[in-house]
Amino acid sequence: MIYLLLFAGLFMGWSLGTNDAANAFGTAVSTGVIKYRTAIIIIAVMVIAGAFLVGEGNIGKVNDLAVTNAVSASEADVAAAEAADTAAGNDTAMKELRLKSALKAFIVFTCAGLTVFLMSYLGFPVSANQSITGAIVGWGLFHANYGDPVIRNDALAKLGEFASTWLLNPLGAGIISFILVFIVTKFFEEKILKMKNYKKVIFIGYLCAGAFASFSIGMNSSANVTALYYDFTGKGANLLTNAQLTATIGGVAIALGVLTYSKRVMMTVGSSIADITELSGFVVIIAMALTIVIMGTWMGIPVSTSQAVVGAVVGAGLVKGVKHVHFGVFKNIAIAWVASPTVAGLMSWLVALATQGFFK
Repeated sequence: MIYLLLFAGLFMGWSLGTNDAANAFGTAVSTGVIKYRTAIIIIAVMVIAGAFLVGEGNIGKVNDLAVTNAVSASEADVAAAEAADTAAGNDTAMKELRLKSALKAFIVFTCAGLTVFLMSYLGFPVSANQSITGAIVGWGLFHANYGDPVIRNDALAKLGEFASTWLLNPLGAGIISFILVFIVTKFFEEKILKMKNYKKVIFIGYLCAGAFASFSIGMNSSANVTALYYDFTGKGANLLTNAQLTATIGGVAIALGVLTYSKRVMMTVGSSIADITELSGFVVIIAMALTIVIMGTWMGIPVSTSQAVVGAVVGAGLVKGVKHVHFGVFKNIAIAWVASPTVAGLMSWLVALATQGFFK
């Protein structure tokens, strides 16, 4: 029965998939180059591939933040449980630790997943990374000993790493996108548009770029879905002990969200933020995927694909001028980015308050 607690992570993955599908093919679908059905099939396949092949790389950082905020069991918790079991001659303490770890992961993922689903329903491409971070910190604000300066400084340092990506990620994507779109527009657009097989070339280009972007989403985001269920101690303190399996389960959950409820956000990202052409839309996808790979590899943190694609779309729009960026829509998205960790954190804190007797 304890494995039923995994469904909160699967719900988080489904919610993430409904939101992040836009990041791979939003511009392709909105410009009419790729059909929506074709896009979601490619996304689903490549997200699972990215999660299976390289998704385990970001699990560690999420777990570090979770341990500091008393969500995941620490090595000290495991040692204490082992000592208690040795003294009692049974494994009761370890079983209780495993159950509590799974329950805390369930609570955090449920709070984050509900937040992402709400924002997806409203049509905002929010950050699953922010929602997970907010929910983890919300729990920690109640249960972690922030009065201890050592714990507080450690928690703030780790939170700072995650929060820094919320600025660097969209900014970096915007800069990369602006540079690439400017180069393509100035030196290659006229020649490309005159090609006899232009439509076929742009179609193939979108397919390849979207597949690459989808792979990067699986590589980057699967850790946001199941990392809290992974037993990094190797002592049976949580549900999943294989890092590759942990990431793959996350990828499958994301793919299900892509296939079932992703169209609303896909159209918001693709057409509402800025005026972009077919060609610049293709470059946007490349810029987003490059940013995810660079940031994820550099920092080892699952960065926000939603923030990357929004930054890339804005960067592409600015090539034509400020008037081609719909800052009214962008303002609403920015508000959602602030609301996402706040709402998830508040929900998690309230649940921690309501269940304090069990987890103390």
